[in-house]
Amino acid sequence: MDDAEVDDVSAAAYGLFGRDEVLRSLHRTLLEGGSVVVTGEPGLGKSSLLKVADQLAQRAAHRVLAVTPTLFDRGLPFSGLAELVAQIPKGVDRALPEPQRRALAVALRQQDSEGHEADPLAVQLAVRTLLTELCGSGSVTLIVDDLQWLDSASAASLGFAMRRLAVEAARLSVLVGTRPAAGIGTELTSGLPGPVNDIRLAPLEDWAMGQLLREHLGARWTPPMSRGVTRASGGNPFLGLMIAQAMQSDLSQWWWNPHDGSDPVFPVPPSLAEILGEKVSLLPATAREVLLLVSAAGRLTVAQLAAVLDEKQLVDALDAAADWEVATVGPGAVVGFTHPMLASAIYDAASPAERRRAHKVLADLIGDPVERARHRARTVTTPLESVAEELERAAETSRSRGAQALAGELWEAAARATPGEGRAAFGRWFAAIDCYLAAGDGLAAQAVIDSSLVTLTLSGEEQAELAVRRIALTDDVAVARSLAEEALAVAPVGTAVRPRLQHLLGSVERLQGEGRRAMEMSGAAVEEAAAMGLDEVRLAALSGRLSAERHWGTGDVESTLGDIDRLAITMGLDARSAELAWIRGFHARWDDPDAETYVRRGIAAAIESGRYGDLSGLYTALVVVLVRASRILDAQLALAEADRAGAWAPSQGQQEHIVRIFVQEYAGNLDEARELARNAANDPEIRASTYWRAAFLAQLGFVEASARNWQAAIEPLREVAAIFERTGMVDLEQLLWAVDYADAALQLGETADVERAIAVLRRQGEAGHPEALAAADRCQALLTASRGEVDAALHDLVEVVDRRGLECPFEAARSRLALGQVYRRAGYKAIATETLGTAAEAFDELGIPRWAERARHDAGRVGLHPSSGGLTETERRVSELVASGHSNQETAAELFISVKTVEANLTRIYRKLAVRSRTELANRLNNPGSGEPSAD
Repeated sequence: MDDAEVDDVSAAAYGLFGRDEVLRSLHRTLLEGGSVVVTGEPGLGKSSLLKVADQLAQRAAHRVLAVTPTLFDRGLPFSGLAELVAQIPKGVDRALPEPQRRALAVALRQQDSEGHEADPLAVQLAVRTLLTELCGSGSVTLIVDDLQWLDSASAASLGFAMRRLAVEAARLSVLVGTRPAAGIGTELTSGLPGPVNDIRLAPLEDWAMGQLLREHLGARWTPPMSRGVTRASGGNPFLGLMIAQAMQSDLSQWWWNPHDGSDPVFPVPPSLAEILGEKVSLLPATAREVLLLVSAAGRLTVAQLAAVLDEKQLVDALDAAADWEVATVGPGAVVGFTHPMLASAIYDAASPAERRRAHKVLADLIGDPVERARHRARTVTTPLESVAEELERAAETSRSRGAQALAGELWEAAARATPGEGRAAFGRWFAAIDCYLAAGDGLAAQAVIDSSLVTLTLSGEEQAELAVRRIALTDDVAVARSLAEEALAVAPVGTAVRPRLQHLLGSVERLQGEGRRAMEMSGAAVEEAAAMGLDEVRLAALSGRLSAERHWGTGDVESTLGDIDRLAITMGLDARSAELAWIRGFHARWDDPDAETYVRRGIAAAIESGRYGDLSGLYTALVVVLVRASRILDAQLALAEADRAGAWAPSQGQQEHIVRIFVQEYAGNLDEARELARNAANDPEIRASTYWRAAFLAQLGFVEASARNWQAAIEPLREVAAIFERTGMVDLEQLLWAVDYADAALQLGETADVERAIAVLRRQGEAGHPEALAAADRCQALLTASRGEVDAALHDLVEVVDRRGLECPFEAARSRLALGQVYRRAGYKAIATETLGTAAEAFDELGIPRWAERARHDAGRVGLHPSSGGLTETERRVSELVASGHSNQETAAELFISVKTVEANLTRIYRKLAVRSRTELANRLNNPGSGEPSAD
C-alpha cells in the first residue's frame, strides 16, 4: 500500500484535531487488515474517531458492520449480535448449516427454543460462518464502540468467530473503542485478528483544543482562552466543549488581560459528571422525564414512547432535547443521545423514586421477558417472590437462548429477590453458579459463593451440593479431593448428590494415581446411581471405572463395556451418541476396525443435532484412534477438520494440547510439539495431576527421542517411570512410552534404565496389550545386542518382525529399524542397508519424516553405497520378485512393505533400466547382456 494514500487522510477535514496519527493508524488497518483497539477515558473522542473510520471504510468499498451498545444493553442476551446480524444482507444465512441457523435464530429471539437450549458454540460457529461468507465476497470492517457495554454473549461469539476465522488478512479489519479498565471485553479482544495495534488516546494539546473550540463555537476562542479550557478540562475534548458552552452565555465575566501573563480562571466545575449534570439540569422537567425512560431502556423508538406518553409532552420533550443537543431522533425513529455519557447523566440525575417509576413503565411496555424482568427487578426495594419468579423465568429464557452468563446474572437477581432462606433461594443460588460455570466465568461463580452462600445456614445436602460446584472451580487436585471427601461425609444417604460426589472423587483419585481408591469410588457411584435411577451419573461413573481398569490393569474391562452397552439401551442411546462414541473410540485397541467409524458417526450426529459442545471429546478420540493406527496423515486432516468445526472449547484445553502434540510430533514439527509439551507439563494445574503430568512428560520424551536428543529424552521418561512405580499403573492410554525410554537409555548406555523400561512394557502387555509384549521383546533384543550377543539378538528381532499384524505400523517399522541396526552391528552390510531402507520407506509412507531420517542416517553408517545409476537393494529385490512373476500384492507381502511402495519402486526401476513393462523387466534381468529391450 502507498504510504501517501494513508498520509493523505486529514483528521481536521472531519472535525477532529490532534488525532492525525491515530486516524492514519485506523486508515492503515482498514486497507491492510488487522485490528485497532482505541482506549481512552470518557469524552476523549473514541466514538468520533470510529465514526470517521466508518466513513473511510465505506469510501474504500468495505462492508461496514457497526455495533454500538448502550449501558443497559450489557444485560440483554445477544443484543450486540442482534445489531450486527441485522446489517448482514439477506441470503448470506443460506450458508449456515441448519443447527447453526436454528441456534442463531433462538439466540436472537427469531425462533422459539421449543424446550431445547441453544448450544452457545453453535451460535459462535454461526457468527464465524456469516463473517467468512461476507469476507469471501469483499472486504469487511467490524466496528465495536463502547466495548465496555457489549453483552458477554455477543462478545464471546464475536471473539470466537474472529479467532477461528480463516480469510485473507486484508479482508477483515476490526476497530474497537473501549475504556481503560482491566478485563473489559476480553472475550472479544482475545480473538482479534492480527496485527493488533493498541492505541491509548492522550488528552488534546492546547492548539488542538483551540481549533476544536473555534470550529464549534466561533473565532473569539483565541489561543489564550482555549488554553484555559484545556487546563480546566484536562485536555478532554468533550468536557472542554461542555465548559466552553457553559461560558458562552456571558463570556465577559471570564475576560482578563492577556498581557499580565496569566491564564483565565474558570469558575466551572472541571468534573465531567458535574458538567453533564448541569447541562441536563437546564432541560425542562418533562424532557428529563422522557429521556429518563430512554436512558433506562437503552433504546426506545418514538412509537414506543408514544404508547405511554401524551403526544404533546413527547413532541415538546424531543424538541427540547434536540435544542440542547442532548438527544435526537435517528434512523428507524430511534431516540438516541448525542453522546453516550449524556444517557448516564440523565439516569444519574434522577432520584431513586423516579428511576423506579421509569422502570415500572418500561416493565409494562417491553415485550421481551428478559428485558421486562430486569426492569421489574428495579421497581422494588425489598425481596418479593413474584419478582423472583419473573426473574427465574427470564433466566430460563436466557439459558435457552445460549446466553449462560446473563442467565447466571438473572438467577442471582432472582435469589436476591427471594424472601427468606428456603429451598427456593438455595436452588436459585446454585442455578446462578451453574450458569456461570457453563459460561466459563469461574470468577463470577466464585463471587456468588463468597458473597452470598458462605453466610447462610446450609443443610448437609446443600453443603454437599455446594462442594460439587467448588470442585468444578478449583484447579488444585488436592483441594478437590479434600472438598469431595468432606462433602461425602455430610451428604445424606439416598440423596442424588452422593453418587455425583463419589464419581468426582473417583476421577480425582485416578488423576492423582490412586488406583485402588479410584476403583472403589467409581464402583460405589455406579451402585448408588443405579439404586436411585440416575442413569447419566451411572454412565459417567462406568466410564470412569473403565479408565481406572485400563490404567491399572485390574477389574474386568469387557464386563464394564457390557454394562455400558446395557445401560445405553436402557437410556435409549444409540451408537451415535457422544458418550458411547467417545468410549468406544478412546478406549479402542489400535487395530479395532470399528473405532474410527464409531467416532465419526458420533461427530456427524453431534453436528447434525447442533450439539457442538460434544465435539472436543469426539475429535480428541478421533485423533487418538488415527495416531494409534499410525495413520498420521489422516490424523493431521482430522485435526484441521476439528479446527474448522470449532471443536476446541476452552474447558478442553488439555485434550486439545495432547492431540496437537500427537500430530505435530509424528509429522516432524518437533519444535512446536516440544514447546507445547513443555509448557503443558510445567503448568501448575498439570503438575498437580499425576495422570496429566505423566501424559505430557511421555509426549515430551517421544519428541526428544524423535530428535535424537537422548539425554533430553531420558529425563522426563525417568519421571514417568517413577510415577508408574509409585502408583502401580501399567498403562497410560496405550502409549508405548517405555519404548522411547529404552531407546534413549540404550543410546546413553544406561542398562538399568533399559531393564526398567522393559519391565514396564511387560506389565503393560500382561494387562491385555500384546503389542507392548512385542515392544518389550524388541527392546530386550537390542539390550542383548549391546552386550555383544548379536546372533541371539538377530534371532529374536527376526521373530518380532515376523509377527505381522501384532504391532501398529509405526511400531512395526521401529522393529524393522532395530533389526537393521543389529544387522549393521553384526557386519551384514547388504541386508542391513536393505532392512534400514525398507524401514525408512515405511516411515515415509506413514508420514513420519524424522524417523525416516533416522533410518537413512543409520543406513548411511553401514558403509555400503550403491552406484548412483544402479538399483538400490530394495529396488533389486522388488525387480527380482516382479520379474519372477509375483504380483504387486505378493511382492509387498514378501518384503513387508506396502503396495504403494512396490509401485513407487517399480517406477524408479523402469526409469533406471529403460524398460516399459514387467515383460521387458524380466527379459532385461534374465539377459543382462542384451541391448535394447524387446517389445512387449
